[in-house]
Amino acid sequence: MPGIGIITNPHSRRNRRYPEQMRRLAYVLGENDSYELTNKVDDVKKVAQRFKDLDIDILALNGGDGTNHVTLSSFIEVYGEEPLPKITFLRGGTMNTISEGIGIKGTPSRLLANLVEKYYTQQDFETTERDMLKITDETGTRYGFIFGNGLVSNFLEAYYGTGHPSPSTAASLLVQTVASIPFGGALAKQIVKPFRAQLTFEDEKWEPQDFTTVLASTVDQIGLGFRPFIRCEERPHTYHLLAFTAGPKELSAELPRIRLGLPIPEEKAKSVVTDYTFFTSDEPIVYTIDGDMHTAQEGVKLECGPRVEVILR
Repeated sequence: MPGIGIITNPHSRRNRRYPEQMRRLAYVLGENDSYELTNKVDDVKKVAQRFKDLDIDILALNGGDGTNHVTLSSFIEVYGEEPLPKITFLRGGTMNTISEGIGIKGTPSRLLANLVEKYYTQQDFETTERDMLKITDETGTRYGFIFGNGLVSNFLEAYYGTGHPSPSTAASLLVQTVASIPFGGALAKQIVKPFRAQLTFEDEKWEPQDFTTVLASTVDQIGLGFRPFIRCEERPHTYHLLAFTAGPKELSAELPRIRLGLPIPEEKAKSVVTDYTFFTSDEPIVYTIDGDMHTAQEGVKLECGPRVEVILR
């Protein structure tokens, strides 16, 4: 039996806060399983090659959204054309939006204990499938589940700039931003500012125009319980793209609808289900993949990456 491979990011905020939890995970694993701590990207690639050689059945990721995105990008590179093992997210980070969006609940130790028990007693797992986004700019290709720029990347930069990333910090920053919008406050101007860009699809090209944010995802949530990507599972091998043209006041008025997972009026956000987008702008494109920040100078290409099977419970 090939076993389970678990990767822990010791630098994630939750793992730093609870180091004993990291050690406890290793004791839960069976004799055929592998447990690895990774400190940098080169470590992840070495572990990916080792897990590929071992032909592991399940890859368990113990970190937050950013860790998972970096780890899966390395695994996709190493595995090449070969399919990835089943994956699961152990929710070991501050941001666990992807696991929330697909229905994974619980602490790392409980999730892993359930995983090991079911695996070695040959019980069936409840799983779901998701396409990954393949995101390419002049610096390389990366994979993740959520892409965002404009308002979203501005918000994350302000969030990380607090020095205290946590769900409560994010919620507080959101409240402060919305509260400053009616008065044209500095925070609102910093986060909700338009940018000019052009989007090209396989069979359509939009004229350059001002956007507040352009988002794309294969999971319905974007954090703090907001669910804008209600068409993310409309067709396999596609993603849901939203291009917001609404100004700050119009956008803040739509927040209740977004939280409830209701459609956004077309005049405020263009909604497209696609498998290809090329994004260009006259200014640098600062964007996020699953909470990890990047900057492109020459445009960003969004495509569908591999379709992965994710264990929920």
